[in-house]
Amino acid sequence: MEQAIRRPPRVHPYLYLYRNRNGQFWWCAVPYVDSRGRRRQRRRSFRDSRLGGKSNALEMARRWRDEQIQQPDVRDAMGDQRPLVLYAADRLGEIGQRENPFGLVGITATFREQPLGGNFSVTANRGRKKWFSMRRYGGFGAFKRAVMQRCHWVGAPMPDEADLRQRYQHWAQRNRDLLRRHGLEP
Repeated sequence: MEQAIRRPPRVHPYLYLYRNRNGQFWWCAVPYVDSRGRRRQRRRSFRDSRLGGKSNALEMARRWRDEQIQQPDVRDAMGDQRPLVLYAADRLGEIGQRENPFGLVGITATFREQPLGGNFSVTANRGRKKWFSMRRYGGFGAFKRAVMQRCHWVGAPMPDEADLRQRYQHWAQRNRDLLRRHGLEP
């Protein structure tokens, strides 16, 4: 149902670029994957004295880095190039007890005792995480916002409202007592 989406690499101005202040040069260390599947590095230095100053050396280092990033073995080693998907299971009947209860990757529900309430959290990539309060947005509203955020991060199209309602209702039926105990759903 859902195709995996490959994201283009995010290249910020100093990605893989480093400065040696004492030696007055920029150096670049770009990762790549060798023929055996091991991560290695290609390194090159750019001296200020040879290239006409600090800014020229930085510009040459950026150009070299950008050329290297276009190569497939470097793109594989950049890490953040795994295909991301939104759906863990297409049909709700396929979802097991211990698996993701919504059939959506990266969406989880958490509850707390102090203060009494719950959140839907969404994760993507490494270190990206955001919470949506069930008390503030309501159960379905928080769930919908979490899915919207995941779709934005992954680059997937937003599922239709009926599919989201069905997934949320399936989860809410299984967790009705937990929701009532935390004062979130009737």
